[in-house]
Amino acid sequence: IVDTDMLAANAVSSAKLASGAGGKILQVVSASTTSTVSNTTDTFADTGLTATISISANSKVLILTSQQLDISRNSDNAARGSVKLLRGSTDIFAPRNSKSFGIEAGSANLNLFMLLTTSFLDTGASTGSNTYKTQFRINGASNSHTIRINDDGGKSAITLLEVAG
Repeated sequence: IVDTDMLAANAVSSAKLASGAGGKILQVVSASTTSTVSNTTDTFADTGLTATISISANSKVLILTSQQLDISRNSDNAARGSVKLLRGSTDIFAPRNSKSFGIEAGSANLNLFMLLTTSFLDTGASTGSNTYKTQFRINGASNSHTIRINDDGGKSAITLLEVAG
């Protein structure tokens, strides 16, 4: 029998409390970067935002990201970019049609500055160590557009939360 006095005295370990308690946050890992990274190609490149978490059996991982973006358009053509989330080398969250953001109309030289946030519950993470990262690219690289991450002192962050299954 476990009563409130035993709980107050920490007589029940965290592992026992978590057992059968689906949805409980078991741990939090976070990382951030202020390194500026640019991409002018349609090939996905690392943003420099990455974090690793080691999880228990049946756990899920809630991933939260926040990234400072700047897309520069240097012609009258639309400038679109994509950011995706990976576990290891596997895409787990990517925008439909590879478009996360962009500039469609207006004069030739335009900049779009934004904070892109993402939340995703990864139910396919394996027991043990899981590394998450983001990658980005320009769509329509032939138009000489540029995407920058963390330009002008910006900061990007990733937070991983282990959620009991």
